[in-house]
Amino acid sequence: MNQSPEEAHQRVTVITNKYANRGRAAAQGEKVSEILRSLECDVDHHQPIDLVHSNEIVRNAIKDGRHLVGVGGDGLIHHLVQSCAETSATLGIVPAGTGNDFFFGLDLPIGLRMSTQAAIGPTQRVDVLRFERESEAPTYGATIATAGFSAAVNIRAENMSWPRGSSRYTLATLRELANLKRYQFELVVDGAEIGGECLMIAIANTRAFGGGMQIAPDAKPFDGEADVVIVRDTSALDLLRMLPKTFKGTHVNHPAVEIIKAESLHLTLRNSQDNTNCGLRSDGEDVGSLPQAVTVVPGGLHVAGLSPPLTISDEAKEQIE
Repeated sequence: MNQSPEEAHQRVTVITNKYANRGRAAAQGEKVSEILRSLECDVDHHQPIDLVHSNEIVRNAIKDGRHLVGVGGDGLIHHLVQSCAETSATLGIVPAGTGNDFFFGLDLPIGLRMSTQAAIGPTQRVDVLRFERESEAPTYGATIATAGFSAAVNIRAENMSWPRGSSRYTLATLRELANLKRYQFELVVDGAEIGGECLMIAIANTRAFGGGMQIAPDAKPFDGEADVVIVRDTSALDLLRMLPKTFKGTHVNHPAVEIIKAESLHLTLRNSQDNTNCGLRSDGEDVGSLPQAVTVVPGGLHVAGLSPPLTISDEAKEQIE
């Protein structure tokens, strides 16, 4: 379908995760649709009941050349990225979740009207993470992929019905610290092999996860590289003292923290106690068990509303042109 970006942005499919932020996102989606109609957009608004329904809506929208706008949190964005990554589809984002780490990682305009207008604005490419397991189709991540302690906290928090909000993650963290596990890792980074014992590993496209924990404060989603954060073995008390520092990114000065730049890597992580393979989480979602190959796809996702435009490295430009 031949149409200019401006024309494509006038035909908008809004996908709202009506369950996000304890159901508050549903009303946000309606407001976003109203604003877009006031901007003379042809708006098709959906609040899917499940993932199957959502996949069908997204596939049809992309096939029809419609511009996608996601209203929700990082879970919804993760789902939409699976369809949009490494395609010509364009994604706009209006934050309506509890964390919204991808939205804030791109420094998109804040405020309902401003973020809605930005969601149909000029488009620019940003990097995504591609995860590959043998004989399986690739999956993608927008923010940070993590395994070990941080993934265990994420899983525990998901299974807790109380408390709500960020307090749930705080309690989940304390419970995981009470039975802190160690992991054996094998990491091949751009051909170089390293390994040993650790508490967690994070592969960062953007700087923060968990609603603002800047685990990789220098990560940039437009430089063609991921920041691989390895937290080596230390005590539970030491880790507890380190965690508050992640909100400012000052934990990187701790001797147990190591950061490596990588364009591609292969990660294996096993529980030191029973030698079982660990799972990998990205954007807070399960992306399968390890080992996996992880590759940064430079400019692999078209995102609307980045202003001022991101500065893409020369190397990344060469890979996407």
